[in-house]
Amino acid sequence: MKRKWKVSMMLLAGLLLPTTVWAAGKQITAQLSPQIMMLLEGRVIGTPSDAPISYNGKTYVPLRMVGESFGYDVKWDGSNNTISITAPEEDYPLIKNDAVEILTTEGNYEYITSMDSKSFLGGINLDFTYTLTKDVSRPPVIVMETLTKDHTVLTSETKLLKTKAGTYKDFVIGDKKRLPYSVKMKREDVIKQMTEDYYYRIKIQ
Repeated sequence: MKRKWKVSMMLLAGLLLPTTVWAAGKQITAQLSPQIMMLLEGRVIGTPSDAPISYNGKTYVPLRMVGESFGYDVKWDGSNNTISITAPEEDYPLIKNDAVEILTTEGNYEYITSMDSKSFLGGINLDFTYTLTKDVSRPPVIVMETLTKDHTVLTSETKLLKTKAGTYKDFVIGDKKRLPYSVKMKREDVIKQMTEDYYYRIKIQ
């Protein structure tokens, strides 16, 4: 299947949020543009923390989010200021059931304080919609894996899908693991750090 991706402008009310970024040592003022919806072959990609930036008549989107949505591995080498984009062994989303079409996916990062109040426990919950193009005798299975930024699989959850043709909304609750963050961190900082350190991928079988 030929891959395409496009940015779809949604006519939503609200003002753009100002932010400040730096380019080649020069400080500039750009606009966070959360009203811009990003679609990959009709499937919504990204999370609220992946908001595009509008600057000088152009739209900039997070490279990691776009690359990983296409199924590529994206790595940052801070010592050499280098971004490496490589093709993985298998493409994701990996759909091995022709009757299933994934329409939207949204990963929601969630954390709680552990019972001893000494650490955070966190994970990714997945909201998704899909179409079953025909009745099937065996329920398709969605597999959601949570990975670290070095591509180590931490958790794997499965869920049975419907067997009757139609369009459905569903969710997968990811298992929570101990996070290597200080409990003194603010909520917004924890979520931001989680989005940088962990990501998900799905398979349909």
